[in-house]
Order: sequence, then C-alpha cells, then structure tokens
Amino acid sequence: MKISTRLRVSSALWAFPLVAGIAVLYFFQSYIPEFRTYEGQPGYAPTVVSSVLASSYAMVYAVASSLAAWESGRLRRDGVWALAPARRRFRVAADAVLPVVLLAWLVIAAVVAMALVREGVAPSLPSLTLPALAMSVALAHAVIGFVVGLAVPRLIAAPLLAVGVFYVVAASWSYEPFWLRHVSGQFPVDLMYGELPTLDALLPHILFTGSLAAGLALLCAPPPGTRQRIVGAVLGCAIAMAGTLTAQRMTADWDFNPPLTAGHVPVRCTGSAPAVCAPEALSGDLEVIHRQVTSTLSRLRAAGIEVPDLESVNDSSASGRHESASTERAWWFSLVSSHRSGTTPLAVVTHAVEIPCDEPDPVLSRAALLWAAMAAGAEDLYLSWQREEMRQYTEGQDWLAAAEDRVAEAGRLSPSEQTDWFHAELRRACEPATADGR
Repeated sequence: MKISTRLRVSSALWAFPLVAGIAVLYFFQSYIPEFRTYEGQPGYAPTVVSSVLASSYAMVYAVASSLAAWESGRLRRDGVWALAPARRRFRVAADAVLPVVLLAWLVIAAVVAMALVREGVAPSLPSLTLPALAMSVALAHAVIGFVVGLAVPRLIAAPLLAVGVFYVVAASWSYEPFWLRHVSGQFPVDLMYGELPTLDALLPHILFTGSLAAGLALLCAPPPGTRQRIVGAVLGCAIAMAGTLTAQRMTADWDFNPPLTAGHVPVRCTGSAPAVCAPEALSGDLEVIHRQVTSTLSRLRAAGIEVPDLESVNDSSASGRHESASTERAWWFSLVSSHRSGTTPLAVVTHAVEIPCDEPDPVLSRAALLWAAMAAGAEDLYLSWQREEMRQYTEGQDWLAAAEDRVAEAGRLSPSEQTDWFHAELRRACEPATADGR
C-alpha cells in the first residue's frame, strides 16, 4: 500500500486536528507562562527545547500508544492476520504503525520549532538531543500499543492506554524512588544555560521503554512451529527483563537530577595573570571587567593581603546548577552579573579573603572583611550588602556596628600595623571565645 493511501486510511489522519489542538493548547497554556530565563542570560537552544518538551512528552507517548492499539485492533477486526501471507507480519505491522509514529514525531518537531521561533533562538546540534530521545521513546510506545491491541479489543485498549500512559509519564516527576523518573521517557529537568545531558542520562529512558517494546514484539510474534514460538517468548521476556533491570541499576543511586555536563558555550578570555573569561555571548564588557579585577587585586596586594597568583577569573554563568569550585589558581563566580550590578570589587574581595573556619566570630570576621573592602575601595558595597544580610539576625545590626568600631580603631594604626591587625583579626575570628566573649 502506498504511503499516501496508508495515511488516508489511518486513524492518525482523523486524530491529527485533535492532537494538534492539544499541542497548541499546551504550548500557550503551559510553556509560555512557565518558561523563564535568568535576567541578562543569552538565548540557549537546549534550555528552550527542554522546557517546551516538558509539557509534551506525556501527550505524545499517549497518542502514539493509543492510536497504535487502535490500528492493531482494526487489522484484527478486518481479519488481516487470517489471510494468506503475501507480506511478512512485521511489514504489515510497520505499515500500520508508521502514520502514528509520523504524527508523534510531527508534534515533537512542531512544538520545538514553535518554541525556538518564539524565543528567537537558532537550533543547534546539541539541542536536538532531547527531541531525538522523545522520538525514540514515542516509537517504542507505538510498538507497545500495537502489541496490546493484538490481545485487547481496541475500544478498551485505546482509551486505557491513552489515559494510563499519560498519567504514568506525566506523574513521573513526583515518583519515589527517584530512579522511576529517570526511566519514564520524560527528561526530568529543564536544562540551564550551558548544560547538556550525558549519554548516561538518556540511555535509561530508551533502555526501559525500548526493551519492553522489543520484548513484547518478540513475545507476540507468531513464527511457525512450537519450538520457534517458545524461543520467541523466552527471548522476548529476557530482553524486557534485561533492559528494565539495566535501566534500574543505572539510575538507582541518582537523586532528582540526572547526570549533566556544563560549560557547553563558546568562551572568550582577555588579559593574562589572571585572564578574565566569560561566555562569548556575555563578553561585551570583558575589557572593563578585566581592568576592575586587576585593579582590585593590586589594591589588596598593596595593603598586604596575600592574593594567590591567579591564572584565570571565570564567569560561572554557564556552569549550570553545579557551579565550578574555585581553586588557588582559578576563581569562578558570577563575574558578568557582578559587573552589571557594580559589585565586581566586592566579589574579588570576598574571594581573596578566606576565613579559615566554617563558623567564625560574627564581629571579628566582618571587621576583617570590612577592612579588606576598604583597602579595595569597596567599603560602601560591603556595608550595603551586610546591612541587608544582618536583617535576618536578631543581633545583626549590633554585630555590624561593633565591626565598624573595630575597623575605626585599627585605622589609627600605621599601614604595616593595620596589615598585622588584619591577619590577627582573621586568626582571632576562628579561635574559641574568651571569657569576655571574644
């Protein structure tokens, strides 16, 4: 049968208006109100794609499985399987399922294209990873639905699969243990700027649903002869169990987030010792930022504050949800955001001055940081930040006032004595409290 004829007689054709309407409804009622990007963050195609697909996975899989079951039931009703075999049974099944799969793939491609056009973001090769995952799992659901339709009347199988698959997939984000959401076919997080899923994050979804589809197909395929039937049934069960167990073991120790990698954007650097680096899309003011960073570091060194010989100071915008840890040779923080808010000197100070304990004295530690901020010309920035932060503590304003008094007293010392006072203040901040509370 020609593909055009197959499309005309398929249930996918008359279901298309309804499915398209639901997809458009989800786009305007779910994706558009909920999609958010951080202020000043450039467009990133994987973020857009992951967000729009989040509201489409369940619907696409439900459509694929229910319509495939309907097509399978129609073939059984028409007595196709009882006819003399002119074509292989797998070919007959594939011809029936093809329009359903094409409909599911069309919906996936359409919602992704609509989202990219709306956000004005060009697609990239990495951004096609999640649509490819959704298309693979949709194909597996179509196979499962077709097999179910061989055994269950279509008037029962189609609506049950539509409701059941939709619910199971859509509710997977609320499942515990967490591994259940990592095999559902619905990627469980929206990708952040610079993030991409690893192969390990994608494989369990395909393994779980794909192995069930392959196992059911072999289990229900009727090869001639009793021995072949037994072999097919055993092999089908083995494939389904192996895929399910493998997917479960791969994801058993994961938390809510699947394995992700970050930093997948072009980076531009300027200067040296240290080089200042930021994503290329955010690097418009990189020369100015470099001057601010080097100037602040020079002031701190001139005040006697030991600053390591840095190789780079890096913007962390593309680090995803797990920000890269700073080291003695490379610092990572929201460099571009700090520049936009005018707080770059303060950010450099807080990275340069390390408090040598986890729970320092609230007055002495703030006195040391305030003195360092004054040396870097960031006194007003530090005090403004601390006045806001101290609101959450009952004694916060008293702590800050005491810190200011200590710095004022230290200001009467000579420059070299002030440097010694600063280092002593850091040590005392981590020493056990004395009888007078200091």
